[in-house]
Amino acid sequence: MDSSPPVGVCHDMCPERERRDRESQRRLHQFEIQKVQCTNKGRRGKGHPIADPQKTVKEYRRPAAGKDVSRPIDLRTPSTLAKTVQYLLMDVWSSVNYRDLLCLAKAYAFVFDRLRAVRQDLIVQRIRGKGGALVLEGSLGFLLCAPYLVRDLPVADYDEVLHSTQVRECFAELIDCYKGGGEFPRQAEFQSLLLLYDLGNLDTIHRGLQLPCSVRQSPHVCLALAINKAHLENNWVRLFRMVQQLNCLQACAFYRHLASIRNKVLCTLIHAYSSRNCRFPLDLLTTMTALDSPSLTMDMCNKRGQTVTSGEQSSVLFLKTTLKDVKPESPGREINLVEQKKGKASWSEVMIGWDQVITKLPQ
Repeated sequence: MDSSPPVGVCHDMCPERERRDRESQRRLHQFEIQKVQCTNKGRRGKGHPIADPQKTVKEYRRPAAGKDVSRPIDLRTPSTLAKTVQYLLMDVWSSVNYRDLLCLAKAYAFVFDRLRAVRQDLIVQRIRGKGGALVLEGSLGFLLCAPYLVRDLPVADYDEVLHSTQVRECFAELIDCYKGGGEFPRQAEFQSLLLLYDLGNLDTIHRGLQLPCSVRQSPHVCLALAINKAHLENNWVRLFRMVQQLNCLQACAFYRHLASIRNKVLCTLIHAYSSRNCRFPLDLLTTMTALDSPSLTMDMCNKRGQTVTSGEQSSVLFLKTTLKDVKPESPGREINLVEQKKGKASWSEVMIGWDQVITKLPQ
């Protein structure tokens, strides 16, 4: 039997057969239809949407018995997969209105699903090396930034567990691409993103320490390893000082740990400075936890049964006897740690790496 993987020959973002089928079954997404409706009327006198070949993107389908997902005509070439990722991020996602939660939910569901289909094509063809890395790096850019951007969506629109699973699988496939050898301009950056996403994971740290010298000694990886060390040592002051040095994409990878770390910081300080004769400056606590304003710090303290005193300089009276065991706050907006680092770049540019935008796609 021939064990060689199939080689895709499709140069469209969506194979023609699927495009026709979904058009006839009226399963096109609003991002995929033409503005002009079909003139052929049905029995009820209504037309149906027409697929736009330049916008229709192959959807993700679970492998099922009796269905062949390895037909070359239905598999996209590496260059087409790279173009698809770029289109999803630079065209579809860039049009999102973040204040409109309905629009945000639809865009997230569409891009998330289509990126799964992209990875599916990669896996079926066993594409590795530079071609696979280029596609996976762009996909991970979206997967790491999305949790911050869709944080206000209800559970029905954003499945945190499913999203996290896709991130880990994507990282695993990307690391396999790197193991094949060759030059990868963004390898150090994404190795650091994995260290930040898996903060405190000893296996991930061990793999980071085993990286080739040129990658391990890069500023990205050195910073990520130092943050992991501070986390393991419970050195919160040093940790937040270094977190300030992260770029926007790195801050998004670290974002998922913020609430739990701040909770640990506050509980540690409450036990260390518990005294009726001791006052801890509120501004200093705000700086130590990298919060955006003293009011947010005050809310955290009040929820945990700590008293914030007003006066010439607001301060916190830490008492472990009044400490309340509360669940860490849900991740919220982070201006200092995330948004200010974005600068003038759009979120789409952060995801794809604007200085790494595709200029020459692999064949």
